[in-house]
Amino acid sequence: MAASRTKKNVLFLCTGNYYRSRYAELVFNSAASRMGLPWEATSRGLAIERGINNVGPIAKSTLEAAISLGVRPGDACTRMPCAVSEAEFAAAARVVALKKDEHLPLMEERFPAWASKIEYWAIEDEPGVLPLIEKEVNGLIARLLGGGGLAPETPERPKKEASKKVLTAKVGRETAGRRGKGVTTVFDLPLNEEELKDLAALLKQRCGTGGTVKDGRIEIQGDQRDRIVGELEKLGYKVKRAGG
Repeated sequence: MAASRTKKNVLFLCTGNYYRSRYAELVFNSAASRMGLPWEATSRGLAIERGINNVGPIAKSTLEAAISLGVRPGDACTRMPCAVSEAEFAAAARVVALKKDEHLPLMEERFPAWASKIEYWAIEDEPGVLPLIEKEVNGLIARLLGGGGLAPETPERPKKEASKKVLTAKVGRETAGRRGKGVTTVFDLPLNEEELKDLAALLKQRCGTGGTVKDGRIEIQGDQRDRIVGELEKLGYKVKRAGG
């Protein structure tokens, strides 16, 4: 049995680590767990001393929304807000600050070496933004799996830059030499080995069956073409069917 891969970390940042970044952490980890992805999220605050009106470990609305998603209250919900450290930037594979106008100045003041190296979203610190956070988190997961969509703007990404090219995936079926047990194949994707494994893990979970990555392509057991086409399109891929 192959050894499990070390999980990669996404670090979500807001000002007080009480409302927005905590919800992003919970939503991301819930989705990653369901999909079997080798990613996990943490969240921290850039200026938790400013949360003078924050009562308790986490905003009530954040906790209620997380529970409605099926997240069981645990350490992520009961710990107090935490300030981010330099070491946590270095350890993260991806860092996202929830509001550029609010958090870029804090980054430039407190962590200038990292200010231009992270993603910035546009989530206001106000009631009613949790569904938008869910949408952005789902988009981030799609990008981590190699799907289409424009990555959020950063200080190094001018607005006039062209959108990220949508990737095309070919989906086919193969039975030759498999004793009647065919597989659905996903191929011709410009993804590296780790990205292919992440995408394969998601497709296996969604199809409820086994599969593997071999010779630069994904193989999923059974005739799963219709389901796989649908899942890839949800992730922003353009899909072409190969063969019959």
